[in-house]
Amino acid sequence: MTDNPALIDTNMFVYAFDADSGEKQHAAQELLSRCWKREIQFAVSTQNLAEFSAIVREKVSHPASGDEVRAFLQGITEFREWTVITYGAQTVIRAHEILDEYHLHFWDALLTATMEENSIRIIYTEDKHFDRVPWLKRINPFDG
Repeated sequence: MTDNPALIDTNMFVYAFDADSGEKQHAAQELLSRCWKREIQFAVSTQNLAEFSAIVREKVSHPASGDEVRAFLQGITEFREWTVITYGAQTVIRAHEILDEYHLHFWDALLTATMEENSIRIIYTEDKHFDRVPWLKRINPFDG
């Protein structure tokens, strides 16, 4: 594996905010708090931040306010324990190769390509389709 930080997928951020997610909310908050406590560094893609923003403002039963979301995003971008990664045009091209090779949804292929470019090989997510990528290790914090 690598010394680079593991990436936190969008669903972990959403569960941390979504009061209707029950035990998953507690587990997601615990996971994220490890970074805020400086116990571990995590990575997040700008794609994850955008997806999170849309979901918690528009798709959950109790949407977060714009102020809450902006404050959370600002905290992540300013806190040095979070590594924010992004993608460019070549990443999008690589995402199509990953999509064809591993049969992921496009947005997951784009996230995988972004991780590959940044030498990130671990992702915290419950999404099992990431298991199709042999060089990627998926950790589901809700398992055991």
